[in-house]
Amino acid sequence: MSLRTIRLWIVVAGCAVLLSGCRDNGLADRNLPLAEARTREFRYPTYEPTPDNAPIALAGRHWIRALREETVPQRLLVRVGDAAGTPLYALRSERAPYSRLYAPVSPNRWAPYLRLN
Repeated sequence: MSLRTIRLWIVVAGCAVLLSGCRDNGLADRNLPLAEARTREFRYPTYEPTPDNAPIALAGRHWIRALREETVPQRLLVRVGDAAGTPLYALRSERAPYSRLYAPVSPNRWAPYLRLN
């Protein structure tokens, strides 16, 4: 056996060992039961509606403001509507249904709104 073949087998064996330790890997005897999966707590942060971050409705969809802001030149955006007194913009190249909306924060700084449904 060449050194290259040995290294390949080591990588394959290492991947097999790593994958065997996964709990939810799609194998019939390794997945969580449905009742437990429906009620277990998520380990990932979720967005909770707050007075300053409540979902809005526009263009037949519901949207929620993302936590970060983005820099986008205003010439790339077009106004598509208002929600709760806030003007909302979409990329000029997009048509409804939009992938995201933007609310102005300061010149060329925008708060993106992500689609919930």
